[in-house]
Amino acid sequence: MLETFRLDSVPLFASLSEAQLARIESLLERKSYRAGEDIFVQGAPADGMVMLLSGQALLLQSNEDGSQSPLATVSAGQSLNQEALFGQAMQSATMRAAQPVTLLKLTRASLSQLLREEPDMGARLGADSTEPSHGLINPQFAEQREDEEILLRTHRHWWSFLRTAWLPLLLMPAMWIGAAALDAQAPSLVLFALSIALPGLALVYFYLEWRNDSVIVTDQRIIRINRTILTMYRQVTQVGLDSVHEINYELPPYDPFARIFRYGTVIVKTAGAQGNLEMALMPSPARFQKMIMDNRQYFESRKAQRHHRLVRAEMQRMMSGEPVDDAPYSSSHTTDGPPKPLSGSNGFLSTKIDMSNGDIVYRKHISVWAQHTALPILIVLVSLAALILTFTLVSPDLRIVTFPVAMVALLASCLTAYWLDWDWRNDVYIISDDIITLVHKRPFFLENLRDQILVERIDNVESVSSGFFAALLKYGDVRMSLVGADEPKLFIKVPRPQEIQQEISRRQHNKSLRRARFDAMQQRKILGEYLGESPVGGLRTIPEHSAASTAQPTTQPGSGGASQAEAFNDGVRAARNPDRNRPPRLPKKLIAPQQQASKPGPNLRNEHRPRRLRATAKEEPDA
Repeated sequence: MLETFRLDSVPLFASLSEAQLARIESLLERKSYRAGEDIFVQGAPADGMVMLLSGQALLLQSNEDGSQSPLATVSAGQSLNQEALFGQAMQSATMRAAQPVTLLKLTRASLSQLLREEPDMGARLGADSTEPSHGLINPQFAEQREDEEILLRTHRHWWSFLRTAWLPLLLMPAMWIGAAALDAQAPSLVLFALSIALPGLALVYFYLEWRNDSVIVTDQRIIRINRTILTMYRQVTQVGLDSVHEINYELPPYDPFARIFRYGTVIVKTAGAQGNLEMALMPSPARFQKMIMDNRQYFESRKAQRHHRLVRAEMQRMMSGEPVDDAPYSSSHTTDGPPKPLSGSNGFLSTKIDMSNGDIVYRKHISVWAQHTALPILIVLVSLAALILTFTLVSPDLRIVTFPVAMVALLASCLTAYWLDWDWRNDVYIISDDIITLVHKRPFFLENLRDQILVERIDNVESVSSGFFAALLKYGDVRMSLVGADEPKLFIKVPRPQEIQQEISRRQHNKSLRRARFDAMQQRKILGEYLGESPVGGLRTIPEHSAASTAQPTTQPGSGGASQAEAFNDGVRAARNPDRNRPPRLPKKLIAPQQQASKPGPNLRNEHRPRRLRATAKEEPDA
């Protein structure tokens, strides 16, 4: 199958055995593209790795004005998107076939399934060894991400059900005693039947109320679901683990049953006070607190592993001569002009509009429009009917009065209907990859408010729906708690609030992935500068696992005996510096002797320094 491309030539797979390479080869998908056809588009999700068998393709970077600039050329034998095999990622450029292209594609889903079957292969590839959970989060509340694992599903403590069930349990024998005390047989039978039906229905209701409230903990977020049947109230709160700063629990001070049955209140604190999550009557609060704290540390460890893997992939791409790009991490879909509504999503009363640049525009629910414009539209219809009757049934003497009144009512109602419709149509909520915008406009330039929120500054997202009509028409509010803000930002009376909540959560997750990719690219650029090579190649690929075992490493002229493999390993170790706020320390031996020789002397070096630094600079030895 692999005629012009060897899988073991990819540094990622160089450490695999022949049998393991054969397993991966069986998962490869062969695809062909005509010249001028797009293989993938910038801003689209990357679902796997591609390897060119034949032909040539161009990587194009989209500019702000909608034009595209050539970034690099991809030839046969090169591979792209290795990082997409181990986590969600976005395409940072458009790949277009310059010639007829044949390629092989390895998807993330197929590789994940193989790694679950062969954990040893995952260890050799540097992938996480944890298997994803087979359970699924209820899509009505939250969508489970592809790389997300469910750690815990729980409800409030069973005592929260029993403490409300005591009244029906006491009412049942009391009604039995009353039924036995009656002399008449028919009333006694009716009361006996009611003594079973009424407490039984109450017990079923209290049980369902207890089961409806639940908490889901994954390796990425905490989801709290709270529902009330009678009032049709539903609240779903999501807090990302990266927003969790502190977890406390407390036992009710005057509740002896809390010590006996071991339940209490768990408080999850975030950077903003509005984002705190309080969960009452949780079973084993101490264990729950420890699990979330351990999960928080594991989450940070996974982020570090993902960063190391991305840096390693970037370095391997650079040193193997594979074309790379320096696209900004704030990725969005690009178009040839200003964003426009996609076909079929911009009707007269549309409440959700998909834009050509990937943004989504939401309006308030259609019931809000109907509620505001119902009376003006009714007056318009009555005024039209009055005008018709004025010229058909009313005598000419009365037309002098009825006609002006009907015309004034018609004009005023039309103006009011236009005002209210314009107000509903221009109160919008725009969700993009990086920013959420809340727009509130009034006609005739009376008011124009525009509030923009950075996606990465959102602590938690909460959707709330309450009432019969809200449940029937499926509308509610979305609340976003921000870091450092006193009040939450609101989407008021929007359709399907759970769907909007999921969309915001998805954008947050994609933003973090793009940020990790950007950090890895920055590390690669720093290491590339110290290695003295351009970002598009020039150095021979030396895999990390085999660099240390090289018997006679290649020594570059003038490097003072430092091998290329040793320099690469030093660079990778420097990229794994856990302190991201401090630049990585790179070995001095990577600096060429001719560069050292061309350094100016101490007097010339200190000539342009601030006065207060000159004294300390004289004491420092030359690098």
